[in-house]
Amino acid sequence: MKRIFHVADTHIGYSAYRKMDVATGLNQREVDTYEAFTQFVDFALKAKPDAVIHAGDLFDSVRPTNRAISFVLNQLIRLSAAGIPFVAISGNHETPRLKETGSVLSLFEHIPDVHVVYEPFHKTVALDGITVHAVPHCDDIEAEKNKLTPNNAGFNIALLHASVPGAGQPTFLMGEFNEQIVGIADLTDFDYIALGHFHGYTKVKANAYYAGSTERFSFNEVNDTKGFLEVNLREDREGEVIFHPLKVRAMTDLVPVVCSTLNAQELGTVIKQRIQECNPQDKVVRLKVQDIPTPMYHSLDFDALKQLTKSAVHFEMKYEFRLDSELLYAEQPAFHSLHTEFEKFIGQYTIGTQVDKEKLKALGMKYMREWENEEERD
Repeated sequence: MKRIFHVADTHIGYSAYRKMDVATGLNQREVDTYEAFTQFVDFALKAKPDAVIHAGDLFDSVRPTNRAISFVLNQLIRLSAAGIPFVAISGNHETPRLKETGSVLSLFEHIPDVHVVYEPFHKTVALDGITVHAVPHCDDIEAEKNKLTPNNAGFNIALLHASVPGAGQPTFLMGEFNEQIVGIADLTDFDYIALGHFHGYTKVKANAYYAGSTERFSFNEVNDTKGFLEVNLREDREGEVIFHPLKVRAMTDLVPVVCSTLNAQELGTVIKQRIQECNPQDKVVRLKVQDIPTPMYHSLDFDALKQLTKSAVHFEMKYEFRLDSELLYAEQPAFHSLHTEFEKFIGQYTIGTQVDKEKLKALGMKYMREWENEEERD
């Protein structure tokens, strides 16, 4: 028997929102990706699998920061020092459109037991009793996949980063402009097919799985449990796949508030109740406010809502406005509304010709930014 750990879509270096980590001063969501991958490596060092395979998008971008590169380097050195082979393919996020740009994965080729595949063609990586047939993200991924030929000895694993058609399901797409689609129905002689790109942990067929991402990166993933897969390969091909969850940042999409039956006072009360009931501290939260008339929107106490949500890593208020029997969609954090209303007020209000409106507007915006900065420090 051989045991491998299948992980994917760690997106190291990802950052979002304004919240900073108190301990490091870094973007909180960037730190979250580091902590999730560290959890995984800690688990691997204790369990000592025969190999770790990463199915693409180790990094979130083609040109990650030096900080992100240094973090990954340290984690791979930990695995290497423990004698645990690590095989990774490039995903669509870290594959440059121009070949001369080069791949960040090439920086890790010198580390013992680390195998990175990023050139636009398949490559075979031979480990002890395991052969990994790796196909990185590339323009002609179907043709490269068709070249895979399993060995007669040991276990054969196909490693791909792409969307695949599921049995009786839609293709596992992420809605990204450069994602590739590849068929896997013809990979019948492989003991296991390790997939990356789709962020939800999914069994595609008996021996083909998406490990999913190690963190939540959008509200489309709000209900996903994040983690990695332990794959136990047996010669009788009756292996088992075990999902191991990781502890990650809480993300919540609250039940929407529908305004059609509420007056202005009731709306403010219901929104505050939704916020308080979810306990937003340290969470990423979204609340949709639907069918809201413009006058009712202007009646909201945005300062009070900001105070209620400031403990969250991110709290997104998504308003769907009712306008002449049509809905106008707008995503805007509460603290932006004061700026917007001030600019509108200055533009519409009649004042003496001796007053420079642009100068007055700039001065007012300056004072509001200073006030916000003081609030953040408090």
